[in-house]
Amino acid sequence: MEKQELTDKLLVFLRRALANKDAQVDPEAPLVDLGLNSSGRLELFTMIEDEWDLMLDEDDTDEVETFNDVLALVEKMLA
Repeated sequence: MEKQELTDKLLVFLRRALANKDAQVDPEAPLVDLGLNSSGRLELFTMIEDEWDLMLDEDDTDEVETFNDVLALVEKMLA
C-alpha cells in the first residue's frame, strides 16, 4: 500500500473516531487536542486492527500522541 493511500485511510478512521467530526487534522497536533478521547482512541486502534488484521501492542499504542505517530506505527506493523 502506498503511503498516501495509507494516510488517507487512517485519516478516515481518525475522523470517525473523533468527537468533533469536523476538526482539522494537523498531523503533528496531539490527538487529544483534536478531540480524541479514550473511547475514540480505542475505536481508532480497533479499526486499524480490523482493517489490516493486526494485533497492536498496548505499549506501542500508549506512545502514540499525534496522527504522524499513528501513521508511523501502522507503517512499522505492515512492514
